[in-house]
Amino acid sequence: MSELPDAAPPSEEELARLPVFPLPRVVFFPNTLLPLHLFEPRYRAMIEDCMGQGPEIMAVSMLTAGTGADGQPTYKAVSGVGRIIAHERNANGTHNIVLRGLVRARLEELQTETPYRVVKATPLASHGVARAADVQALMACATRVAAGVRQQHPEFSLGVEAGDTPELIADAIADRFVSDTDQRQAILEALDIGERLHLVTDAVGELLAMVASRGMPS
Repeated sequence: MSELPDAAPPSEEELARLPVFPLPRVVFFPNTLLPLHLFEPRYRAMIEDCMGQGPEIMAVSMLTAGTGADGQPTYKAVSGVGRIIAHERNANGTHNIVLRGLVRARLEELQTETPYRVVKATPLASHGVARAADVQALMACATRVAAGVRQQHPEFSLGVEAGDTPELIADAIADRFVSDTDQRQAILEALDIGERLHLVTDAVGELLAMVASRGMPS
């Protein structure tokens, strides 16, 4: 895989209490990078606390259409957890950060007096068996789409190699090529690695058909 910046895995203490950043139409995968611009006062306070007293990790969860009993917007319980690997404080008080995805996790909201929401995160492990043929099928589809992308962006890299783990391959390709947020969330929630590979392959196959219809190499 293309090298990602090193980031320590989350500790039990960090996962026991961490901030959550609910966002519309954002699904965050392990082993990916997510740049964020924080401008709301509550999230300025959140990043100041993270950088000042820790933990330097946070959950990023996709907002749903509903509201809870407390009137707060609801978000998906299965979310990505990432570590802050870059932070810039701007002159106007806003912040730019980059998160490196660490784990998929199930979130449980905790009581807090902070202006931002806080959760306990329980990591979710993949299970099942990844067939070599399924991994090869996904890599073949993604490689063909990448060839089309490189027509316009010669520097584009697929970011994975055949020797990477099936989990890493599925998540990295989903992050690059799957734009539909419902599909992305379904992939994030698929703990069976065989099911996850099929979901990503189906989504990339749809993209490949679109690329081919535009006359790009297939």
